Amino acid sequence: MNTYTDDIAVATEWSMKALGLMARHQVVPLPANYEVWFRYASGQDSVLNEEIDSRLKEGKKIDEQLSSDLHQRFVSHASLADTTLDAGDKLNSEVDKILKLVQAAAGDSSALGSSVRAASEGLTNKSTPSDIRHVVEAIMSASMQMENRSKELEQRLHETKGELSTLQINLTKARNEARTDGLTGVANRKAFDETLAQEIARATSERTSLCLIIGDIDHFKAFNDTWGHRTGDQVLRLVASCLKGGVRETDTVARYGGEEFAVIMPAISTDGAERLANAMRAAVQARELVKRSTGETLGRVTMSLGVATLRPGESPSALIERADACLYTAKRSGRNRVVSEQAEGALKAKAS
Repeated sequence: MNTYTDDIAVATEWSMKALGLMARHQVVPLPANYEVWFRYASGQDSVLNEEIDSRLKEGKKIDEQLSSDLHQRFVSHASLADTTLDAGDKLNSEVDKILKLVQAAAGDSSALGSSVRAASEGLTNKSTPSDIRHVVEAIMSASMQMENRSKELEQRLHETKGELSTLQINLTKARNEARTDGLTGVANRKAFDETLAQEIARATSERTSLCLIIGDIDHFKAFNDTWGHRTGDQVLRLVASCLKGGVRETDTVARYGGEEFAVIMPAISTDGAERLANAMRAAVQARELVKRSTGETLGRVTMSLGVATLRPGESPSALIERADACLYTAKRSGRNRVVSEQAEGALKAKAS
């Protein structure tokens, strides 16, 4: 049974439950948010449910921003799966058509061979010109049929090549969209998790360095509450632009969640990563914010960033935890600064 279409009563129950949960947690009932909470209400995605349940258990607010992040990670990924299945069906259909044409062409080739053999066996030294003409006509007819089938196969292969190119473009586009944060244009959390695991494996294999920067916009909640979500979105896009403009081609900028960003930096020293982090911090601070709707000057925002360097045999979660610790040290030390592990130790010693 298709639960979404065949069992209306169950689907209605899930819908009412989703709307109730959104109202309870004050989530704006936008279509994207509804998709997330309908999935949660249905219980069909255990990972999504665990993510939301853990936040509810910790007493954290499930706000609109988090709902947007969850949509990127879980709903967009499902859309990619649908696109992939659709592309696979189309590819199977094209292959099936080509195989049938090839089989038909092979049959025509066999028929041509049989015609030639039969004609050869039928000709003797007593054959008349009329007999020879009939044989030649039969061979020519079989040859033309073979040629037409070959042209049809060639044309079909040409058309299929174009269709496969389109499928490849659509799949690449869907995959990129599923790995990109819709608001800021940088990598999303899913892409961050995958890339970090890949880069750690590469650094371990090649025995090279790897640094992770995690940054957080200072006082972003207060800014959002004062100027509204639209202006807050403008700030997020501005920060993402500053980060992308301050990294190397080999680095990956990602929106880690909410107002947090992360930068994966392979083959770089801690000092080098710290210098680039400070340059990004300065670039953010240098940008004056203007409210687009009114032209009103809103001042500037700042960022705090933590820098951690991969240790031998370390897991992605452990590296993230240490970068997070550096970030929170930067927050506690006055914000608008970069703290690496070396600096973190010095600041902790000074505080004690």
